[in-house]
Amino acid sequence: MEGIVETISEPKKSRNGKPYFIIGISGNSFSLWEPSYIENISVGDTVEYSHSVSGNFKNITSIEKKVIEKESDYVPEEIKTEYPVEFQKGTEVDTSNRTDERLCEISNKLSVIIELLLEKSQEQK
Repeated sequence: MEGIVETISEPKKSRNGKPYFIIGISGNSFSLWEPSYIENISVGDTVEYSHSVSGNFKNITSIEKKVIEKESDYVPEEIKTEYPVEFQKGTEVDTSNRTDERLCEISNKLSVIIELLLEKSQEQK
């Protein structure tokens, strides 16, 4: 099942002294008897969990924090810009069969930058 952690109690002790927690997930309360299960879980986390029922008690048998991808982590496949294609991220310029490939690549890019700057300065006049 999947849900959002709403509450995590302070550690409690059973009659025989065994520690446990009460965890609220999406409006339901569960007993959690394995403290290591909640080491990386906080209120507000989305979790994937399973439970068993023993009498009146619902006991968590497994729980794992679910990683949700944020919209801000999205990177579009193609980034549209007004700049030439060789200045777009991830685009490589073909510099094969040249003596100093890196120097030629830099020179090509500088030439394009100079042309762009000249065009913009002429447009402003």
